[in-house]
Amino acid sequence: MNFRFEPKLFEHRNTVMEKLSSEGIQWFSQFGTVDLDHEIYGLEVCGIHERSDAKRIGSILRKLFPDWLHFRIWYEDHNLGELGWKVLISRDPETYDDSWKQS
Repeated sequence: MNFRFEPKLFEHRNTVMEKLSSEGIQWFSQFGTVDLDHEIYGLEVCGIHERSDAKRIGSILRKLFPDWLHFRIWYEDHNLGELGWKVLISRDPETYDDSWKQS
């Protein structure tokens, strides 16, 4: 599988950051990052401290991207750099057979 690069995701990331801020969800105090996932044309909000904030962020993302049908929320407890709740929304489905895992 070849790496995909989706420049439009940077604009989507900025939109998410602005929307979260306008909704009173503060960067660093309530979440850590908004990461891009080029392979599935998606965004992942990471390092969310409270489950209630994760649900709220999920609702905001679903409203911002109503045509992106792939969505999940989970708690990350083993990656020390990104402990906390994560919210992922994407246009394309996850494959779980990422090329980085292949030899």
